[in-house]
Amino acid sequence: MVTPGELLTAALRYAELGYRVFPCAPGNSTPLTDHGFLDATTEVEQIERWWGQHPTANVAIATAGLLVVDLDPAEGNAANPWLKDDPDKRLDLAAAPTAMTPRGGRHHVFRKPAGKGWRCTASRLAPKVDTRTDGGYIIVPPSWRPDGAYSWVPGLELDGPPDRLPEPPPWLVALLDSLAQETPTLAHVAAGGGQANPIPEGQRNATLARLGGNMRRVGMTLAEIAAALLQTNKDRCFPPLSPREVERIAASVARYEPDQIATAMAEGHWDQLMQVQAPQLAPVSLADLTARYPDLRRPVIHGLLRQGETMNVISAPKIGKSWLVTDLALAVATGRPWLDTFACEAGDVLIIDNELHGETSANRIPKVAAARQIGLGDVGGHVFVQNLRGHWQDIFSLGPYFRALEPGRFRVIILDAMYRFMPREMDENDNGTMANVYNAIDRYADLLGCCFVLIHHTSKGNQSGKAITDVGAGAGSQSRATDTHLVLRPHEEDDVVVLEAAVRSWPPVLPRCLRWAFPVWTPADDLDPTLLRSERPRRARRAEADADEAEQPEPSWDAERFAAAFVTGTPKTRDAILAEANAAGLSDWKAERLLRRAEGLGLVHRWASGRNRPSAYANVPQPASEDADQ
Repeated sequence: MVTPGELLTAALRYAELGYRVFPCAPGNSTPLTDHGFLDATTEVEQIERWWGQHPTANVAIATAGLLVVDLDPAEGNAANPWLKDDPDKRLDLAAAPTAMTPRGGRHHVFRKPAGKGWRCTASRLAPKVDTRTDGGYIIVPPSWRPDGAYSWVPGLELDGPPDRLPEPPPWLVALLDSLAQETPTLAHVAAGGGQANPIPEGQRNATLARLGGNMRRVGMTLAEIAAALLQTNKDRCFPPLSPREVERIAASVARYEPDQIATAMAEGHWDQLMQVQAPQLAPVSLADLTARYPDLRRPVIHGLLRQGETMNVISAPKIGKSWLVTDLALAVATGRPWLDTFACEAGDVLIIDNELHGETSANRIPKVAAARQIGLGDVGGHVFVQNLRGHWQDIFSLGPYFRALEPGRFRVIILDAMYRFMPREMDENDNGTMANVYNAIDRYADLLGCCFVLIHHTSKGNQSGKAITDVGAGAGSQSRATDTHLVLRPHEEDDVVVLEAAVRSWPPVLPRCLRWAFPVWTPADDLDPTLLRSERPRRARRAEADADEAEQPEPSWDAERFAAAFVTGTPKTRDAILAEANAAGLSDWKAERLLRRAEGLGLVHRWASGRNRPSAYANVPQPASEDADQ
């Protein structure tokens, strides 16, 4: 029997490797989290909290970014006959980490190739052969069911990070691409009866559960879900399930709490929110406009920000922008210039932090204050912190919180980090979504008479050649919607960044260098801010390498050459062998295939390394005495 300690240890180990985990009910695959695999995480504290509450919970991995081929056994728990007559393709599947399920099935775990938009499938590759990728999850060892435990096939353990997994073989990629193209984009559901999309045997339970889950997520009741699923079962399931089974599915999904964001979107709560206190629209003549607003809004951070405005602060992850903005909060709280450059009007500051625990904030802010020679007595009653880690709130659900604050109470409100305030069902790459998010923030700023500072992250790739407003990740509206766009880009000198800003109501801001001296950034005006760190694009480096290879054609690889090149009499782990093969220009997929073939030909021998340790490979058999000692 698997012990609670083994389950928690396994969950933490997968998370350490980079796989997002979450708990499922003991003995089965029902998620124990509010939002199922959407709550999966690699955060140690959350994982320990989950298994502290459910010590015997099964361990599940969200399969976003992965491709898992799930072979269920045939009738009577016989081996699945798929690829029975094609041993080479079966060997290809065995190149990936492989788990055995309690009923004799197999999970082959690959890395999903970049650019593939595959979704989960059920029995589309072959009967009882499913795939799990974005939008799915799998149960992993040492999880258990009443009929046995999950286990990794010896030598095929999941013992490396996601980016070290092999990609699926080309023939499987071609099959999945073909299935993706065949997926109907318009379902003939509304017609009903025989004209609607049929739900065949083998897919009925899973399909009805997905439909019911979607209904529950948007707030539908058990009675509403049951009625809808019974009708779907009658019209589209061939043959229909029993009414009792359908009612069981409805009751199962109705146990979960509705998703507040999905419910609000389905019922139009956003429109209701945005219409609250909506101004009456009417044109104003220029004479009336200039008479009504003879001056610009009151400065808060001179040169950057005025009352009621918003500012994005953007840099790559872990570069130190949160420390920089903590310094900004203390500058406003004391009325001191920020970075010895930007004068600040004194006022109270509210930091709403979705990333740090309260203990971390309580440790970090005094460090910055001490570095700036600010006594805690000077700022203790002027800086306020709301830690939301573990109590997720998006920008819309915070509406009641903001409306409960006294207008004028805070000079600046900081949101750290912006991505964690995005509603779950919204996409930061969608212009409409981002416009709505920033419209809501503007409404809160007007209501409270304050500024908002939003800590954001950069888009992917090198940032040195981009315009200031193109550095932030997400839709273009996220840069146009703010009044100030402040970015930090790496300088060619280590521990130095270049601060640049695009402003709306101020004169242009000249770039300047900042040097990191824990825990603060200080101006480094002795450095040239035009010397941004630049990296040649990976594509250019690859093209150069390809050109070099073209000059000296490489002979083809086979199992004999592979074994001679990378396997010796001293045992080496699979990862070590693959790393050497990569350096020689072989892909993970090809190296895995050649290693398996060499083993099948007796050119390579697997050495056992003890429980919970990866197997090793050598070109000589493992001595019997060493094998017996394991």
